Amino acid sequence: MIGRVDGNDALGVGLLSPPVLIGCLTNSCMGVMYAWSLFLLPMERDLGLSRAELSLAPSLALACFMLGMMLQKAVSTRLTLRGTALLCFSLAGGGHFLFGFWPTLTSLIIGYGMAFGTGSGLGYGFALEMAQFAKERNRSLAIGVIVSCFALSGILISSVFARAILHSSPATSFLVIGFGILLLGVFVVFKTDGSPQTPTEEIQERTGSEVFTLRFAIMSYCFFAICFAGLLTISHISGILEEIGVPSRLLGLGAGLLNLGYIIGSIFGGRFVDWVQGRSALFFVCLLTVAALLMIRSDSFLIVCVATVFVGLCFGGSASLIPVLIGREYGISQIGRVYGKMIFSYGLAGLIAPWAGGLLYTQTGSYSVPLAVTTVLAFVGLIASIYFSFALMMKR
Repeated sequence: MIGRVDGNDALGVGLLSPPVLIGCLTNSCMGVMYAWSLFLLPMERDLGLSRAELSLAPSLALACFMLGMMLQKAVSTRLTLRGTALLCFSLAGGGHFLFGFWPTLTSLIIGYGMAFGTGSGLGYGFALEMAQFAKERNRSLAIGVIVSCFALSGILISSVFARAILHSSPATSFLVIGFGILLLGVFVVFKTDGSPQTPTEEIQERTGSEVFTLRFAIMSYCFFAICFAGLLTISHISGILEEIGVPSRLLGLGAGLLNLGYIIGSIFGGRFVDWVQGRSALFFVCLLTVAALLMIRSDSFLIVCVATVFVGLCFGGSASLIPVLIGREYGISQIGRVYGKMIFSYGLAGLIAPWAGGLLYTQTGSYSVPLAVTTVLAFVGLIASIYFSFALMMKR
C-alpha cells in the first residue's frame, strides 16, 4: 500500500517512493488530454459540428493547461498539496461530467476546454512537485518518469478502448472517464499530505533583460515548433489516418503510437542533452520533427506509423529536454523560473495548433495544408537550432 505523502518526511526518498508514485498516478489521469483525437470523429458524427468548431475545445484546454501549470505553485502554497490535488481532480473529473450530462459545444468548451484544461495543468505541476521529494541522484530520472506517465492514459485508451469509443456516444465515454478520474482522485487526495508546505528560500529573480535574449527566443521558438507539431498531430491523428485510407478498426493505433513515442522521449530527453553535448540536442530533435512530418503523408501505412512514433518521441523529448537545457544555459537554480516563462511556447502552440488544423481541414477538405504549415514552422525551428549550436561552437 502506498504510504502517505509528507512534504517533510518524504525528502530524499527513492525513485519508487510514494510521492513519485503519486505523481505518476496523477499525470496518468491528467494525460487523457492526449487521447482527444479518438473523440473527434464520434463528436463530429453525433453533434453535427465541423472539425474546426470541435477543435476549439482542445485548443482552449491546452491554453488553460498552461495557465493551470503556471498557477500551480501559488495554489499549492495557499491550499497545501492535498488542496491542490482535490482542486485539480475535481476540475478534471467535473469537466468531463459536464459534457457527459449536457453534450453540446458550449459544455465541451466550458467543461473540457476550461475546467479539465485548468485541472490538468494544475495536476501536471502537482505531479512534477512530487518529483522534488526524490533523492537528488534520482531526481532527473523521476521527472522523466512522471512526465512520461502523462501519455500513459492516452496509450491505454487508444489501445484498449479505441473501438468502443469510436462506436459509442461521446457523452457516455466522457462520463466513464470523469468517473475514473474522480475515483483515482479520492485515492490521491487521501494519500497526499495536508499540512502547510514549508516555505523554501526563494532565489532572487534576475531582470527580464537577462532572460529575454536571442538565446531565450531561439529556445522558445524551437520549443513552440516541436509542440505545435506534436499537438496538431495528437489532436488530428485519427482524421489523418482516416484520410490516407486506414481502416476504422486501426484508427486508434495512431494515438497509441504517438503516446508511446511521447513516453520514450520524455524519459530519455533530458539524458539526451548530456549524450550530445547540450545545444546540439535541440538541433537533432528539430531535424527529426521535420523528417517525421514529411514521412507522415506517405502512402505506406508502416512509414506513417514510424513517423507518428517519431512525432511523439520529439514532443515528449522536449518536455524533459528543455528543462535540462535551461539548466545548462542559465544554471540549475534558474530552471523553474526560466521554464515558467518558456512554457508560454507550449500554451501558444496548444491554443493555435488543434484549432488551426481543424479550420484548415474544414476549408480545404484535406490535412495536406495543415501538415505543410506545420512542416514549415518546424523547418524554421531547425534553421534556428543550427544557429543555436553554431554560436556555441564559435564561443568555444
